[in-house]
Amino acid sequence: MTSARALKRSDHLVGVLLCVGYVMLLACTATELGMSRDDSFYVHAAKSYGSRMSENVSAPSAALEQRSIDRAWGYNWEHPALMKIAFSWSWLAHRSIDLFPRESLAFRFPGILTAGLLLWLIYAWGASVMPRVGALFAAAAFALMPRVFYHSHLACFDIPIAFFFALTAYAYWRSLGDRRWAPVVGLAFGLAMATKHNSWMLPGIFLVHYAWLRRSEARAGRNARTSIAWLPWMLVLGPVTLIGTWPWLWSDTWNRLSAYARFHLRHVHYTYEYFGVSYFEPPLPVSVPFVMTLFTVSLTVLALALIGLYHQRHGLRPPWRVETGARVGRSTDVLWLGCLLAPLLAIALPTSPIFGGTKHWITAYPFLALFAGWGVVAVSERAELAFTTRRRWPTWGLAAFLLVPGAVQTAHSHPFGLSHYVPSAGGVPGAADLGMNRQFWGFTTGSLAPWLTERLPDGGSVWLGDTTPGAWAMLQADGRVPRNIRAARSMSDADYVLVHHEAHFAEVDYQAWVAFGSVRPVHVLRFDGVPIVSVYENPARAATRLGPHR
Repeated sequence: MTSARALKRSDHLVGVLLCVGYVMLLACTATELGMSRDDSFYVHAAKSYGSRMSENVSAPSAALEQRSIDRAWGYNWEHPALMKIAFSWSWLAHRSIDLFPRESLAFRFPGILTAGLLLWLIYAWGASVMPRVGALFAAAAFALMPRVFYHSHLACFDIPIAFFFALTAYAYWRSLGDRRWAPVVGLAFGLAMATKHNSWMLPGIFLVHYAWLRRSEARAGRNARTSIAWLPWMLVLGPVTLIGTWPWLWSDTWNRLSAYARFHLRHVHYTYEYFGVSYFEPPLPVSVPFVMTLFTVSLTVLALALIGLYHQRHGLRPPWRVETGARVGRSTDVLWLGCLLAPLLAIALPTSPIFGGTKHWITAYPFLALFAGWGVVAVSERAELAFTTRRRWPTWGLAAFLLVPGAVQTAHSHPFGLSHYVPSAGGVPGAADLGMNRQFWGFTTGSLAPWLTERLPDGGSVWLGDTTPGAWAMLQADGRVPRNIRAARSMSDADYVLVHHEAHFAEVDYQAWVAFGSVRPVHVLRFDGVPIVSVYENPARAATRLGPHR
């Protein structure tokens, strides 16, 4: 059974370095990404929040008026406010002191910061129970998952909820040995609730783990009586924090909470492409989260996680197999496995309105990485390789070597993170042949910015396809697209039409063919040879633009 150790100052120093290093890497590479659909929605909300908060400084009496609250906080009410408030604060700071090189980074920085903090947390928790080489590998392996790397750049909630999800689980784990951590569990859970609805499963995970732990203690004949003080703190501080950070809930609280819950339990479904089938509504195949994990996470990390699970199999024994007098500890491995499986199983439910791919179970991946850390430890222990000096195989070198596949895939995928598939799926071409999603959110338009700027030096218009006007406006605010290239309202009004390659957009291709009298695009954005976005030119607009010199 794994026992916990106290962390040293050097451990926290390593955590800080991981955090700062990852934040810097993400900040340096964020400007290469176009904004996604969800980015643009949350940025709009953050601007609304920030503008209202600025106005309330000069007129504080109006801040609590219901009309004022609803006007400022009513947009995007379907998601809690915490991270959007953070986005707005970062944006306001940028407006005041020109803090970031581009406006998009101002909005994205809070999410980037949570990604760095999550690496610190993964390392710290890992170093508490396993050799430090395994903990460092776990943090690095998570950071170098291609889709984690992509999502870590965004002004969205998926990486922040992964952080608060893991933080709540860590606080719960600490509270089992120290009751003083019980209020921290409640506060962390509240912050998770105030971030995204993925948090709703946490009490269930903890209750199952707690029952498992208590039953194991009873079988072992120990009178530890592990504290359950964490539960009332979760039940009190969780809702209080959610409501306290979300002004939209300050009036008609129950009805609005109910509307929020109904929205996510009956979420509008977006099309999902899976093995050549377009799913427009549930149920989706149960295999979706498991196959997509296999297709998007490095096979090396997955294999190491399985090895780690086997290595820790004694810590995963069911209570009825615990021997009298056995050391139970805090059943860390059981907790990690619960936090790994619960998000995957929730998405696998036939009624789950999945539409966004891996981001919906990304909360599982820190725990996948932690088991991969145990896998590195197990492999290094069993390598039985020595130099002539009889020194053990250098485990740090082995761990670094095992990170190479993930690092190479992540570097190669940028900035096409949501279009990338690992070699086990046949890479991007193989996944396309299998009929998997090539992209979503219209995020790839950012990679077309140089081409469009070159082709429309005197301005023009572009029909954006799956890209939102807000995402286009951010490309302009960042200086990546001139402001005289506007978003067209119709194909006939556009110089160029963008068609993002998803199966359910095939009708858009057809509409462009009919409108322009040609089936041949003038440009195709490709990733590993696979078409991602096709660009069609309006011949009427081209004739007007170029005149007789065409």
